[in-house]
Amino acid sequence: MRTKQTGPKRPKHDVNDTPINSPPVPDVKSPAQPHELSDKERAKLRDFLDKDGPSPPFSITTIPLNNPKKRKRSTTNLHTQSDLFEDRLSVQYEIKPLNNWESLRRYKKFTVGNESIAVGEHILVKHDISEDQKIDIAAQWKAKVLEVRALDPEHVYIRVAWLNRPEDLDSGRKDYHGLNELIPTNHMDIIDAMTVNGRLELYHWAEEDDESAMPGIGEHFWRQTYDFAGTKTFSELRHICIDDRPQNPDKMILQCPSETCGRWMHLKCIAEAAVGQTSDSQQKQSSNAKRKSTSMKKGARAKTPELTPGSTAQAKALNQATGVTAEVFVKGLPADEKDGGPPEGSTRVVVTREDGEDEVTDVKCLFCGAAIE
Repeated sequence: MRTKQTGPKRPKHDVNDTPINSPPVPDVKSPAQPHELSDKERAKLRDFLDKDGPSPPFSITTIPLNNPKKRKRSTTNLHTQSDLFEDRLSVQYEIKPLNNWESLRRYKKFTVGNESIAVGEHILVKHDISEDQKIDIAAQWKAKVLEVRALDPEHVYIRVAWLNRPEDLDSGRKDYHGLNELIPTNHMDIIDAMTVNGRLELYHWAEEDDESAMPGIGEHFWRQTYDFAGTKTFSELRHICIDDRPQNPDKMILQCPSETCGRWMHLKCIAEAAVGQTSDSQQKQSSNAKRKSTSMKKGARAKTPELTPGSTAQAKALNQATGVTAEVFVKGLPADEKDGGPPEGSTRVVVTREDGEDEVTDVKCLFCGAAIE
């Protein structure tokens, strides 16, 4: 038997507990630089940057690489961004006013408080600060740093590509999304570095590779992208199990040990299958009960209620019509995730009938029937 579940928490770079009040400082100039500005030019550029207050005075428009309309635009003002997580997110963009943007010096990184953040790293962007001034990481916006430009420490700007939470996109959060899952996009903006709250550690989980380490507990990760600028589509996720659904990385899955099968299964599907089988059997054994009231309706699925506090089961299913429940236990668990007792000694399904009688059965592959020990 092989299992996949959220891994242990990885060592992380510390994020400041309080927002940064000191000005960000650009650091290490990039080789390609604009001409040295005269005092008059610097004063004029500073006036432009200050005229709209703290909001960045630059706008950015993205154009899909395969968009035929881009040919009608002036190609001299277009730039290409080709390192956005996946090739499918490569995009062209245009910044206005371009002359003022390109008059700012380019930097490889910038410093906020005691953190030095480089181009290519990920950041927390101020969104919601509680009254005690502590950063709520979940509530912050997240982004990837693509470019840093500055006139002086009071005028530092960052071109970013946004990382979205599933619930921030039109399709919403699904049952297979992990708690700390983020979805990279090619949606770009230019923000003031004063809005940065610190660095974000982000892990790429290659879920199609069975040897790829699972995201750590509390770790932000990505496995899927969203083409905001072009097709408005998501990249494909791997589908598993009899329900042909993606894996939620916060929940365990089991793999069939048979070399000729080897398929992965959701524990909830194993519990639901056990409930369905027992419900059908219970209906057949009850000669006086009406079929329509005691059996699951054709095509109906068992419910997956929350596990009770302290339960060592990893998944649970319930048929409200028959009162049958099933819980799945996995050998060696709980290890660290749950309290209350030693690790489980066996992998099994415990089915409880309507009369309260328990039946313990082996966990079997939902595809080939092989026992999973």
